[in-house]
Amino acid sequence: MSLYNERIDVRSTTGGHPAFFAWRGRMYRVRRIIGTWNTGNGTPGGPGAGGTDIRLVRVAAESDQGRPSIADITLDTATEHWTMRRLWG
Repeated sequence: MSLYNERIDVRSTTGGHPAFFAWRGRMYRVRRIIGTWNTGNGTPGGPGAGGTDIRLVRVAAESDQGRPSIADITLDTATEHWTMRRLWG
């Protein structure tokens, strides 16, 4: 497991939860949401500095080749940018 912090393209469902994401040329399908956490809250010098929140979503995902994995992806609520944080599997 490594910490990546790389931008990803996320396609969300109508409920706001990710359904698919693309990372490093591969498409992943979200099989289920394991958990969500909000961090930041504008803490000076921390994630979400400047009054934004960072939403961390842990998902069970499957690559386009059928390989299962667990991923931590984050959403910066101010920019709507998603980031791959960690990937296991």
